[in-house]
Amino acid sequence: MQNPNSELRDYLIKLIVRLLYIKGLNKQLKFLKEWETPKRIIALEIGAYFFRLVGFSFNRTLLIELCMLLDAREEKCIIDWLAKAKEHSKSLEPSIFNPEIQKREILNTDAYKKIISEQQETITSKKEIIDRVKGRRDTALAHSDASYFNKPDDLYVKFPLSTEEIDGLINMATEILRMQHVYLFESDLDIQVHATSNIDTVLWHTRGFKRVWHDKRAKSLYPGWYKLDDFEEKINEYLDRKTK
Repeated sequence: MQNPNSELRDYLIKLIVRLLYIKGLNKQLKFLKEWETPKRIIALEIGAYFFRLVGFSFNRTLLIELCMLLDAREEKCIIDWLAKAKEHSKSLEPSIFNPEIQKREILNTDAYKKIISEQQETITSKKEIIDRVKGRRDTALAHSDASYFNKPDDLYVKFPLSTEEIDGLINMATEILRMQHVYLFESDLDIQVHATSNIDTVLWHTRGFKRVWHDKRAKSLYPGWYKLDDFEEKINEYLDRKTK
């Protein structure tokens, strides 16, 4: 590295952006799951095939992105970043707020290396789960394994992954990157996805229109017109006829 001080900071931001992408995928998958209830399933049924494709694609992309973030074999990942940060810890000049003097001070190099070692150990403690993520990615996504092609359910038996385990990996990555941002950018960071437009919104509107479509009380609204590109023209023609 020619300039580890700036290069590692830039590297860290890119990892945070990747993590946000992962959290966005995970959040949308959870929204989809929440609609698999008796009172909500009607919206999923309207676009059943499409939403199955969405869930299928998002799940696979989530596994791929998690591996890119946490797999030691990747050239750019959290593990690689931590190793480089430890190597160039003195150049980075990490700082921490000292409440006794009410200002930030440079963190001792040995203390910073110890923090990194603890974060590396945290990742190592999740190795078994990370290996299952990698196993599922390698056998089903990156390569076409004949045994799993013929018996796809065996993949989930050999490489089981629960929602809680995926959340655990994401939370671990969040805490590591958040704390490193504190040390290197002198500010805390809320690494969360606050989307105002998402699949949940689509499903709310879909269910609402479905209800109007089948409600006899809304018959005078001609809900079918709202599915057309020229719905305003249809409505205006109808209103003109009524006023004549």
